[in-house]
Amino acid sequence: MTRTIGYVLAFVIHLLAPAFLIIGIYLVTRLTVVGILYGLVALHVAWLLRPRPVPFPASAMPLTRSDAPHLYALIDRIAVELGAPRADLIAISGEVNASFRTYGWRRSHLVEIGYPLWLILSPQERVALLAHEMAHSSNGDARHGLVVGSALHSLYQLRMLTSFGWRPGDGVSAFIGECLLAVLGVPVRALTFLLELLLNHSSQHAEYRADEMQAQVAGSAAAASLLDVLTTRAPSVSSVLKSSAVAVGTENLWTTIRSRANAVSDAELEQRRDAARVEKARVDTTHPPTHLRMQRVLALQHPEPRVPTPNMEQIEAELDKAAKRVAQNLREDAQSALYR
Repeated sequence: MTRTIGYVLAFVIHLLAPAFLIIGIYLVTRLTVVGILYGLVALHVAWLLRPRPVPFPASAMPLTRSDAPHLYALIDRIAVELGAPRADLIAISGEVNASFRTYGWRRSHLVEIGYPLWLILSPQERVALLAHEMAHSSNGDARHGLVVGSALHSLYQLRMLTSFGWRPGDGVSAFIGECLLAVLGVPVRALTFLLELLLNHSSQHAEYRADEMQAQVAGSAAAASLLDVLTTRAPSVSSVLKSSAVAVGTENLWTTIRSRANAVSDAELEQRRDAARVEKARVDTTHPPTHLRMQRVLALQHPEPRVPTPNMEQIEAELDKAAKRVAQNLREDAQSALYR
């Protein structure tokens, strides 16, 4: 029921753009100062709410099939096992995450691999990561669909535009303008929260389904081990990327990240596991608690993976050039942030 209501709300959101367009044209054609002013505002909102495809991630580095034939072969095999669409493009980014989604008007299929996360995974955990993300193409997650996905994307873009971005030194007029934008953003945030809340229940079921499909492809042990890494070692990677060491450090960024993740003590790892075990299920999140997901994965009993560990040396060689560019982009972004 909530899924159906979510689709209805997404359709309503898509109707907002033509509604504001009609209102804007009407007000502008009244040829009054107030009418033209509010009409231009309405036309601008209509432009911001227009249906648009998800763009290619700006900071990611694309890899074509000629750039990475072995990585594409691995992803193609996983896609066959899952019954998932074939990847049109692979992108390497600086996110501590991974995803499989569509982008552009042609809805090309994109596999985005966050290299900081990829670094700290074992070869079979990498297979599990790719399998989990690709499973989202057929696990019933409405967020990855055209109707709901594009509605959420439009709301996210509008929410970013209306966020309060004033900083000391920007001046009084800028402060007033940012306050007005923040007020205008209240209904945008309310719509975003409501749509996400309606979809969270189905999204959590979709995560469990993706976990099950992942375990079938990569094996239950690798699927559970991946979830454990996300709980225990991935936070250390995120902390490195958020630190000033990214901007001012002189050593290899990927070497630093791998060493920091490996340096976490057994006691700290266990503390993080204990903290994850007390996490309770919530209706306002897209993912179920990790410890519940691990229990379900281990209970599935898929000891033999359908896709065994590939030759990672060849794949790492294919990723090397893109990884260096991603590290350079992360450093440049961190350095520019110091002067904002």
